[in-house]
Amino acid sequence: MVTNSFKLHFALVLRKLTTWKAMKKNRFGGHWATFFLAAGLFSTILISCKESSDDIVKNKAVTDIIRENPEFSRLKEIMDIAKQSDALRSQDATFFLPDNAAFQKANIPGTATSGMTDTTAKEFLKSFVIKGVYNVDNTLPTDSVSTVSGKKIKFVKQDNVINVNNAEITKKNVSAANGLIQVIDSVYVKVK
Repeated sequence: MVTNSFKLHFALVLRKLTTWKAMKKNRFGGHWATFFLAAGLFSTILISCKESSDDIVKNKAVTDIIRENPEFSRLKEIMDIAKQSDALRSQDATFFLPDNAAFQKANIPGTATSGMTDTTAKEFLKSFVIKGVYNVDNTLPTDSVSTVSGKKIKFVKQDNVINVNNAEITKKNVSAANGLIQVIDSVYVKVK
């Protein structure tokens, strides 16, 4: 004869077994739910991360860099006098740009640049442009090179310092949409 205590004990064991099977079944379902949740999240991230050509930030042309950078405000004035920025819109060119400190170092007052004619301003700007992209760390010309205006410039490399017509390149190989910018610390062309 089965006692009440045995029935109670049997009921508890049976309950634990069914609970354990249910928990095991639920854990199995939980693994699948986790898998599908992770797969769905990964797919959503993958699809939303596609780049289009509209999303890519493009390099600015040299003229835009000069206009937006207060370091080149003196060159911006000269570009405005020239009434065209096309002198610096050449494709595949290297630009040797004197910053404001270069004008101060050369003792060129603001009145000297503001008194330029448009022809003089254009020639001045063309004196700092050479055709061809020259990364001064890799492809430094050994001979003198003609600028767009026809003036000759010569490079001298000593230790890690690179000079162009005695003007030191202070910032090398700044990328622009139409070439490379080499910022120089002196103005190697006389301002007329």
